[in-house]
Formats: sequence, structure tokens, C-alpha cells
Amino acid sequence: MALTSADVARLAGVSRSTVSYILNGQGHRFSPATREAVERAVSELGYVPQAAGRTLVRGQSDLVLFVLPHAVGAVVFDSVAILTNALAESGLSLLMCSASSSVESFTTMVKTVRPRAVIAAAALNAPERDLLRSQGIRTIDMVRVSSAPGGWNWDIGRMQAEHLIQRGYPHLAYARLEEAHDDLLMNAREQGVRDACHAAGLPSPTVLTVALRADTDLDAVGSLPTGVGVACYNDHTAAAVLAAARVIGREVRSPDLGVIGVDNNPVATQTSPRLTTIGYDNERPMRRLAEIIATDPADEAGAAGSIDDLPTESVAYLVQGDST
Repeated sequence: MALTSADVARLAGVSRSTVSYILNGQGHRFSPATREAVERAVSELGYVPQAAGRTLVRGQSDLVLFVLPHAVGAVVFDSVAILTNALAESGLSLLMCSASSSVESFTTMVKTVRPRAVIAAAALNAPERDLLRSQGIRTIDMVRVSSAPGGWNWDIGRMQAEHLIQRGYPHLAYARLEEAHDDLLMNAREQGVRDACHAAGLPSPTVLTVALRADTDLDAVGSLPTGVGVACYNDHTAAAVLAAARVIGREVRSPDLGVIGVDNNPVATQTSPRLTTIGYDNERPMRRLAEIIATDPADEAGAAGSIDDLPTESVAYLVQGDST
């Protein structure tokens, strides 16, 4: 027979309602001795509260909704894996949804799941923000923090540009990825490149769009002047630029043409020439994010925990290849 809160209450010597309050985050109402008795009984019995019951009591589930960015690569899934494991340590589970979901499907998901929090790795539109606000759901606007000047993504663009400038390229270009649409992460990286050019006294970067289609990509790369360093949105974008250059007979070497990607994706080791890229370590930011979500914002002891407490210093590093 399945264990119930009544079994916990009987072993702990308290009422069933006391068990319910303590297991649903209201332990501060009771003495340390009572809380310890309930926690000890839960441990001895191996009792796991039913998620549906907790959702009814709290008005929210143990699920955290993660809105994926438009262009999803291996690094995103690595970050999601770190976050999933870190949340699990606090009894929370991660659920992912696409940034391209309609407002209607997003609304249905939120009202059905009743998430503990929503992590936005892509920009939310006004109706989505209004929905989360009306439902009282905590929103972690990760894309805003990482894309602000000085944030992770802005810093990645700055690093790309400064590397190309140091390698002697007199003009820079930024290669956007068509499938990423108007992604805030991509815009922030482009702005980092622009700001680095301005700081170095160079012209603003030429902007080209890579569609991962040979016809349009050949034209885009063929239009680049001699002596240009191309900072790319990610490694897949950079690989497409390298492939197009090879087809049109454009040699990738300093000072004619240089290419740098982002992500340190396995594809960076398979290009010819081997791609120079930017890698980054998301372990600490993702674990800190899990801590913030696990903290009850109504709990005075954790009231300081917010998205603004995420580490903002650079977690990026250069991986030198042969393309710059």
C-alpha cells in the first residue's frame, strides 16, 4: 500500500495537517523540534509527497518552465542539463518550451502546468508577460541579464571583435543566423562587436545574414571586402561562412579573411580550416540560477535572491583555431 501523509503524521506524533504545512513550505510556523520530527519520519519512511496535492495547496507545481532561445545548439542543452540536475537537488523538475510557440499554446501550458517559475532564455512578448504577471508566476528574465551591456552575450561579441582586431583585420563583419530571427542574444553579441569596433576607432561592422543555404550564403560571403574578420553568431554560422569561402575560392587566412564562431561546438573541430571560437562555462551561473528559483521569494531569509544576483563577469574563453 502506498504511503500517505497520515503515516508520516503517525510516526512523527503530529497531526496530518501539520505534516501538510511543513511539507508545503510552511515549516516556519512550527518549532524546530516539530519540523525535525516530521523530516525524520519522511526520511525513515521514504515518503514522497504527491505533486498534484502540492500543486493544489501551493497554487503552483514543482515544475520550472524554460523558454528555449530560437537557435538551439549543443551548448544550450548542456546548460539545460546542468540546470535540470541542480533543480532536482531541490525537488524541482525542468520543462522546456519553444520560443516560437503561439501565445495560445503558451497560455494553455502555463495554466495547465502552473509552474513554480518561468526562465526566459528568449524574449517574451507583451501578452506572455501579462499572463505570467496575472498568474503571479515568478519570471526569471535570463535573456535580459545576459544580453545587457556587460552581460555574457555582449561580452562574447566584444571578445570576438577584440581577437580579430588583435589579429590585424582592419575591417570587421558580423554574421547573423537567419533562423535565429531577431533573437536578443544575437543582437547583444552584434552590439558587443559594434562597441569594440567603436572603442578601437574602426568602422562599424558590415552585417551579413547566413541562411545555411548555399545560394544565399555564397553571395553574402562573396560580397565581403578583402581584409575582413567575421564574427559569427555561433559555430554553425561560422562553419557555413567557411564552407562558402571554400566554394568561391576565398582563402581563409590573415589578413585577407578571418572567421570566429561561438560555442566551442564539436563542429568547430571538423571545419577546414579548424575554427577559432569562443567557449564558455555555464556551470556556476546555472547552479546559481537553480538556487534562486528554489528560494521562496516570500521567505525573508531568501528575499535577496533574484535574477540580478547571477554572476555577470565573463565566463567565456578563446579557443584558438586556424581560421584567424
